[in-house]
Amino acid sequence: LANSPRWKRVLGWSGPVPRPRHGHRAVAIKELMVVFGGGNEGIVDELHVYNTATNQWFIPAVRGDVPPGCAAYGFVCDGTRLLVFGGMVEYGKYSNDLYELQASRWEWKRLKPKAPKNGPPPCPRLGHSFSLVGNKCYLFGGLANDSEDPKNNIPRYLNDLYTLELRPGSNVAGWDIPITYGVLPPPRESHTAVVYTEKTSKKSRLVIYGGMSGCRLGDLWTLDIDTLTWNKPSISGTAPLPRSLHSATTITNKMYVFGGWVPLVMDDVKVATHEKEWKCTNTLACLNLDSMTWESILMDTLEDNIPRARAGHCSVAINSRLYVWSGRDGYRKAWNNQVCCKDLWYLETDRPHAPSRVQLVRANTSSLEVSWGAVPTADTYLLQLQKYDIPAATAATSPNVTPTSSLPANSPKSPALAAAAPASQSLPLTGVTLVPQSPSPTTSMPGSPLAAASPRGPGKHVFYIGKSKFSTLI
Repeated sequence: LANSPRWKRVLGWSGPVPRPRHGHRAVAIKELMVVFGGGNEGIVDELHVYNTATNQWFIPAVRGDVPPGCAAYGFVCDGTRLLVFGGMVEYGKYSNDLYELQASRWEWKRLKPKAPKNGPPPCPRLGHSFSLVGNKCYLFGGLANDSEDPKNNIPRYLNDLYTLELRPGSNVAGWDIPITYGVLPPPRESHTAVVYTEKTSKKSRLVIYGGMSGCRLGDLWTLDIDTLTWNKPSISGTAPLPRSLHSATTITNKMYVFGGWVPLVMDDVKVATHEKEWKCTNTLACLNLDSMTWESILMDTLEDNIPRARAGHCSVAINSRLYVWSGRDGYRKAWNNQVCCKDLWYLETDRPHAPSRVQLVRANTSSLEVSWGAVPTADTYLLQLQKYDIPAATAATSPNVTPTSSLPANSPKSPALAAAAPASQSLPLTGVTLVPQSPSPTTSMPGSPLAAASPRGPGKHVFYIGKSKFSTLI
């Protein structure tokens, strides 16, 4: 999976599914994907939550100062505290309000941070980026409307930078306009910003990519959080097409860029085109943030195995998976409403790790009962049973089992049993394949060790060995 992450469409969910939309945002709280705002035939103030562990949607019963529906706003998550800033509230009318949602009790509160000492507060805007680094939010860019009349839109692209310091509990210190060094990125909206902290130096960078400023942008800029210095780093590899309304999400040291509006490409050659000649895309690009290299990705080419082209979607990282939901697909119906995607996908960016411990619960001459801890991103497990000739009396009192990636079958001194690993890992063909079903306390398989059903989560699992002697199979 190193250079070939795989898409998988999520099916069979339960609960109230949100209406398809674009311009919404999402953040992750542990295994939950929290979706707010956006719209299609009107902007909505709906809050929906998808539980990735149970494949369920639900609508929290919110209270407090519920914000008006907004689209293309800023959304950050600090533990169970969520902040919403700005966005479009109706056509031509933008906001600079700040709201907080305490997800522990689903309570909204409007916050009124003080203006900066060295300038005005952020103007109403949409399409900005809003990123959390430590205890500060970094607001960059966006699009303002300089007209007093919302119906007479006078767009102004922004490249201003504000910080907002968060205080413990439910409070903020106020806006600040930091003094930065280096060359500022050009003004833009509908760009993305991700935060990356290097493992060795512990230094954090804000990475600004793409966006719109009269034309699609493909440039990348970084802000060193310690020195507040802007840089335009040199990047190797084949860069993706310029784009806006895409998503960019970090998982480990990679930034995954998906979808968005891109210029039309003719004969696989990037051409300067008129602004009307652009389309949605479903391409996936990956930037290694350590080496600043665009890495090539081998993707499935079958149309049904990848999400269709879209822009204005949302994406979140949960464990090693990148979840993508909804967005507009670029086509228009006869009555001029955008068609929005209603599908949910995730990208598996890394193979699941093996369970840290497989425990032998009990055993006799006809069955084994083992258990292990759940691996959040594993759908299937492969349990390898290793031959080991020992006296039956010793086998009956065999100690707990520690998993390994593999054990040599011809080693007479190998420890008793076994490796349990997600089935995507490479293991010898001999073994028991465990297929997830609905959770149950025990699962058994009569006869010889073939395929046995296993809950996805932790539990006890029984395997009947039939007439074979236990001591020759474990």
